[in-house]
Amino acid sequence: MILNKHSDSANTDSRRHLFGTFAGVFTPSILTIVGIILFLRTGYVIGQVGLASTLLIMAAAFTLCLLTGLSLAVIATDIRVKEGGFYYVISRTLGPAFGGALGLTLFLSISISVAFYVMGLVEVLNHLVALPDWLSVRILACAITVVLFIFAWLGADWTTKLQFLIMGLVAGGLLSFFIGGGMAFSQQTLAANWQTDASAEQFWLAFALFFPAITGFTQGLNMSGDLRAPHRAIPKGTFAAIGLSAALYVLVALVLAGTASISELTDNYYIMADVAMWAVLVAAAVMAATLSSGMASMLGAPRVLQAMGGDKLIPFLVPFAKGEGQDNNPRRAVMASTAIALLCVIIGDLNLLAPVISMFFLAAYALLNYATFFALHSDNPFFRPRFKWSHKIVSLIGGIGCVVAMLAINLIACVIAIAVLFGLHQYLARSHQHRSFTDHQRGALFKRVRELLFELNSMEPHPGDWRPHMLVFSKTPERHKQLLTFSAVLEGQSGLITLTRIVNPQHADEPEQQQILKQYQQAIDDTDVRAFTLVMQASDFQSGLRHIMSAYGVGPITPNTALLNWTSSNDSKQEHSPEDYAANFLEMIKADINLVALASARDPLFAKEAPAKGRKIDIWWRGGPTARLMLMFAYLCTRARGWQNTKLRILTEAERYSKQQVQDIFATYLDNVRIESEVEALDKVDLDSIKRYSSQSELVFFPIEVKEDEIVDSFEVGLQSLVDNLSNLVLVKASKSMQLDPDPDNGDDQKEG
Repeated sequence: MILNKHSDSANTDSRRHLFGTFAGVFTPSILTIVGIILFLRTGYVIGQVGLASTLLIMAAAFTLCLLTGLSLAVIATDIRVKEGGFYYVISRTLGPAFGGALGLTLFLSISISVAFYVMGLVEVLNHLVALPDWLSVRILACAITVVLFIFAWLGADWTTKLQFLIMGLVAGGLLSFFIGGGMAFSQQTLAANWQTDASAEQFWLAFALFFPAITGFTQGLNMSGDLRAPHRAIPKGTFAAIGLSAALYVLVALVLAGTASISELTDNYYIMADVAMWAVLVAAAVMAATLSSGMASMLGAPRVLQAMGGDKLIPFLVPFAKGEGQDNNPRRAVMASTAIALLCVIIGDLNLLAPVISMFFLAAYALLNYATFFALHSDNPFFRPRFKWSHKIVSLIGGIGCVVAMLAINLIACVIAIAVLFGLHQYLARSHQHRSFTDHQRGALFKRVRELLFELNSMEPHPGDWRPHMLVFSKTPERHKQLLTFSAVLEGQSGLITLTRIVNPQHADEPEQQQILKQYQQAIDDTDVRAFTLVMQASDFQSGLRHIMSAYGVGPITPNTALLNWTSSNDSKQEHSPEDYAANFLEMIKADINLVALASARDPLFAKEAPAKGRKIDIWWRGGPTARLMLMFAYLCTRARGWQNTKLRILTEAERYSKQQVQDIFATYLDNVRIESEVEALDKVDLDSIKRYSSQSELVFFPIEVKEDEIVDSFEVGLQSLVDNLSNLVLVKASKSMQLDPDPDNGDDQKEG
C-alpha cells in the first residue's frame, strides 16, 4: 500500500509540466530585477547622489536581498514549498493569521504591480514611437494587459518559453550598452561623477527610487507549486539571480558614471540607449524586461490567491482554489488579477499606491526573515533545513534591516501598510480558529513554556504564589457544563482547570476514553471555558485518584484543589455514596489537595450575565485554614466575568464575643487582607438561621470536616439537611494552612487568626 501510494503521487506529478532551477526560478527572478529601473533610472540615481552613494545604495539593497535570500534558502530546504510562495511559507511558519494577512496584501500588490509594469512599457513605447490620435495611452495599456492575461490563461509553460526570448533581448541590449560604453569610457568623467553635494534627504529619496528594483528576486518563490524540486531550485536560482543582477547593476553604474555628465544622467532617462552601440537593442531590452516583469507578476499573484482559497482562511476566496487542467492553472484567480490590473490602468494615477505597495513587499521580506528566525529559535526537532550556511541572527538582522528600509523610504506608507496588515491579522486570528495545517507556533510556545517552567522551578515557593489549580471530577454528562462553568468562576481568571474522569476498563458499562474526551471537549466549547482534559484508567476510583494526585502536573505546576459534585442521597444521579465521599476526601487531604464540593441544583446559577439585583456570596466562618480558603475563593469569584459587582458577606457565631467585638475584629482583619465584605455576627448558627440568611444568596460557602467514614459540617447542623435545603451550597475543606496576606519577606512564618 505504501509503495502504491507513493507511486500514485509520482504519477500525478509526472503528468504536470514542472520547471527546474533555470526556467522556474532564475529566469523570472533575474528578468524582474534587471528591469525598467536598471535601464531608465540608474543614471538618474547617479546624477542625484553621485557614483559613490549609488554604489552604497546598491550595496545596502543587495545586502538585504542576500540576507533575505539566506532565510529563504533555510525555509525552502526544510519544507516542500507548495502553491502560494510567500503565503505558503509564512502561513506554515508563523500561522494562518500572519500568512493570510500577508497573502491577501501581496496578491493585491502583485496584481497592481502588473499595471505599473504595463504603464512603464507604454511610457517607453510612447517615447520611441508617436502613438496615433485614436490610440491613447490607457487603451494601449489595457490591450497589453489583455495580452498578459491570455498568456497567463494558457499557463506557466507558454509564459516560461516566452521568457527565454525576452532574456535574449535583454542580454543583447546590455551587450550593446557595454560595447558602446566601453568605447566612450573616460576616467576623468568617472572621477567627476564620483561624488555630488547631495543631502541626506536626497540620498534616501534615491534609495527609495532604487529599492523597488530588487523586489523581484523572490519571483521564483511565487512559482513554487510549478517547480520540480523547490527545495533545490529556489535557493540555487535565487542566489544566482541576486549575484548576477548585483554584478550587472554595479557594472552599469560604473559605465554610466564614466561616459555621461551629471546633467546628462539627471535629465535623460534614456541615457543607456544613447551610450549603447545599437540604441534599438537597448529599447528592445527595456520593453522586453518590462513585459517580462508584468508576466511574472501575472503568473505569481493568481497562485497566491489560489493557495489562500485552498486553505479556506477567508470564505469568499474559496472559489479561487479551483485550478484547470493537469497543471492546475488558477484561471479564476487569473481573472481576478487581470480585473485589478485593468482597473488600475483605467484609473491611471498609481503614484498614490506605489509607496504602500513597496511597503507590502518589504513587509513580506521582513516576515520571511522573522519566520526563519522564529523557526530556528524554536529548536523544533522537526525543523531540519538542508541549507546550513546561515544562522538565526542573520535572519533577525535581515528582518530588522527590512523594517529600517520601510521607515527610511516612506514613513507614512510604512504606517499604512503595518496598520492594514495588523487589521487583517486580527480579523483572521479571531475568525479562523481551526486549521488543516501545522506551523511552528506550537513548537515555539513549547520552548518558551519549557524555559519558564525551569525558571519557575528554580524559585523558592512562597504562600503569596498560590493559585487555584483544580481537578474537576465530572462523571455525569448532564453536569459537565455546570461544574466547568463554576470552576471558571471559582478560579477567577488566575488558575488552571483540568476536567477529570477515572474509568474502570473492566466494567462493560464504562464509556470509551475517546468518547469521554469528546464529551469534555464539547462542554468546553459550549461554555467557552479554557480547560484541559484528563481521563485515567484504574481498577477502582481511589487507586486512580492516588495516581492522579501523585503524578499529574509538571515541575512546580501541580493540582492543589479538587472540585466535584455533591448530590443528595435521594438523587437518582448520585455519583458517590457518603462512605465513598469520606474515603475519597481523605485520600485528597493526604495529598494536600483542598476539597470543594458543589451541591447546587440551579442550572442558570453561573450564567455570565449578572442578575439585575446583583449577586451575593455568603461565607459561613468557623475560623482556621478552611475559612480563609473560602474567603479566597469568594474573592476570586468577584473577578470572574459577570461577577465583578458581587457582594461578599461573612456570617459567624459570636460565641464569647459581643456582636460589636466581632465586627471590630473582622473590620481589622478584612482591612489587612484588602477584601471587602459585610459581616453578620449571629447568637447561634442552626439550620433555620442558615436558611433564613442564605436561601436567596447566589453562593453559600460552608466548611466541612472529614472523618474516617463520614463527612460532617463544621457547625454540626446536619450536612444532609443543608444539602437538601439549600440549592446553592459549596462545601469546602482546606488541606493545609492558607494565608491571605503573606509577608513577602517572611511568608512561611506568618500566622493568621
